[in-house]
Amino acid sequence: MSAVLDPRRALLAVGLVFATLAAVFAAPPSSARVVTAEKLGAVTTITTTTSGTASVVLYDDATVSAAPTNNPDISISGKGRLVGFDLISASNSQFGAAMDELTAERLPAFAGAQTHVTGMSGAAPKCTGYPNETVPVQQECSNCTYSPSPQVPLQASCTYDRPRYYKLHEGYYQLSVLTDGAPLTITIRLHGLGKSHTKVRLQSTFRSLETPLTQHESVGTSVVTFGGSASFAHPTEILTFVAAKTHPNSTIKAGSLCLRSDSAAPPPYAYSPACPGGQNQGYGYWVNLPGGVAGFGGAGVFAGNLTPTGDINGVGGSIADSDGPSYVGGVAVWIDGPAYLPF
Repeated sequence: MSAVLDPRRALLAVGLVFATLAAVFAAPPSSARVVTAEKLGAVTTITTTTSGTASVVLYDDATVSAAPTNNPDISISGKGRLVGFDLISASNSQFGAAMDELTAERLPAFAGAQTHVTGMSGAAPKCTGYPNETVPVQQECSNCTYSPSPQVPLQASCTYDRPRYYKLHEGYYQLSVLTDGAPLTITIRLHGLGKSHTKVRLQSTFRSLETPLTQHESVGTSVVTFGGSASFAHPTEILTFVAAKTHPNSTIKAGSLCLRSDSAAPPPYAYSPACPGGQNQGYGYWVNLPGGVAGFGGAGVFAGNLTPTGDINGVGGSIADSDGPSYVGGVAVWIDGPAYLPF
């Protein structure tokens, strides 16, 4: 896997191949804003037809299953392509504070429509900048090994603990929910809160739009390109989810992401790795990395996160496989709202 400066802004791998706030309760933190926070209960239900956010409060420590799939404590129902939520502690804005986070997204039908759950309890994994924090050309993490070396990290192998559950500590949280224009119901079961049932209402909305990413040209037999366009002013973030069939034991796999502002009908090979006339925002590769049975129906699910600049109306990219990839489907999610959603 290629080393990157910021894994939140690079190609991410999902699957086996690639994978502010307060109501007043005793002594609220100094960073909290005086707003009415929605209460989280042992069974918390969120129902909405629009993407949005809410300030929520947890009055006692609670736990939730950390099962990445088939999670017994998280359910998402309703129509839509990419939908999900992120629940993050308000202390995230306090430098050096521990951070609790719970995230779940249901992938589009072309990627198996499975719900994936991730999270974090306590302090984030320790990473330092290289050559130093002032000039962080790359990151080195204490639980990673780099080949051939941390200074020349052509590939990285990182190991993280897989807990049985995530612990959400008492306090204030920010909830962000992404929908696809259809009624969406999310149920979260939090252990340690007795038998309380609560319904959370979103307090503000943000604009979001989901558009298909269709296959474009192939570059030889090893690279397929994909892309789509939208009329969406001032996006703050664009997420992409793409599925492609790749060969488990191929020598090289790669992917790239590209932004455009030329027209809704871009030139030939616009979304190839070079991204001619566009903005190439990410490239990742895997060398001699057996994938086994990948993702959904033999297809790997590639996730990307783009930071728009200027007048953007197109997004896309490419997937490479030295033995020949086959495109399955894709979707782009255009967002004008939270600075970052980790779906």
